[in-house]
Amino acid sequence: MHERVLVKHSVTGRMFISSTEGLNYTFDKKGDLTLITICGVPADKGAAVVEQKSELNVFRFEEPASGPVIKHWYYVGDNSVAYDESSGCLTLSVQSEIEYRPDQYWE
Repeated sequence: MHERVLVKHSVTGRMFISSTEGLNYTFDKKGDLTLITICGVPADKGAAVVEQKSELNVFRFEEPASGPVIKHWYYVGDNSVAYDESSGCLTLSVQSEIEYRPDQYWE
């Protein structure tokens, strides 16, 4: 299975981060929130994400070798977003995960 993660501006759709750029990431459930850590983020992109922290969406696409794509949509809202320039790691606390399969909406 292939998987990718995107961090986008929720209003304009501007792409900030794409895991296809060779970034490493983890998802860890912490109660009602999910903690997403993305490492290998350049300083300018990390700063841009933190600047727009209240207007972010995170998408995770599960792309199995055979079968339809499963899309996960996370909203950051008022939760914490932090960037550590020394490690190049961006940490986002997200809520409101919505999981759906686009193939169930379009034929």
